[in-house]
Amino acid sequence: VHAYIMSYLKKEMPSVFRKETKKKQLIARLGEIFRNIQLEHHISPGDFPECEKMQEQLRVHDFTKFPALKPKMMEELDHMLTFDVAKLMPLVRQEEMEMPEQMVHGGAFDGSSNGPFIEGIIDGLFEAGEDDEWVVTKDKPKYDEIFYNLSPTDGKINGVKAKNWMITTKLPNSVLGKIWKLSDVDKDGMLDDEEFALASHLIEVKLDGHGLPSELPGYLVPPSKRRQVGSAD
Repeated sequence: VHAYIMSYLKKEMPSVFRKETKKKQLIARLGEIFRNIQLEHHISPGDFPECEKMQEQLRVHDFTKFPALKPKMMEELDHMLTFDVAKLMPLVRQEEMEMPEQMVHGGAFDGSSNGPFIEGIIDGLFEAGEDDEWVVTKDKPKYDEIFYNLSPTDGKINGVKAKNWMITTKLPNSVLGKIWKLSDVDKDGMLDDEEFALASHLIEVKLDGHGLPSELPGYLVPPSKRRQVGSAD
């Protein structure tokens, strides 16, 4: 995001005269510039810095000395985030599974991996069986309508289509990345209708002000994936 902002400011600066005047105009229009960059590059508003704080910081910088944007590098970065990172998710999950469990030492919670927080215990109590109702089921019809409007191929949408839809929620990319990781249950870098419904459900959970689980609890695992997840565990 900062690369796009600095590149825009540099491009708008005059080469010789009235540099200081133009700089003040650009700083005053920074909110508008943010919105233009957001629309042009499909970036979530939550990923932009605080406007007033950045306006203050920009006053001491020479915009003409900002580095120029390298489109090829940005394309490669976007491809990496959309496709390559998705391919790494199975390795990350395997590494997390192999890490030794961190225990709390001392005090009332000695020997507990959860400390005073019992989220993990609650998740275990409500672990779903193969025939148990999925909590996302009641809202799945409305999620399906969105999913099929995105024109899935062979019953799935790729990372690009998913990203373009997810950023419309205006959640930060860091949050959307976590939702993607939780929702891509089979770690194939795509979402089927159940995984998309799960992602939509988690987005609504976050928009309602609730936190996200670090691992997908059993009652959120899509029905068609429960045996697969169970065998992996």
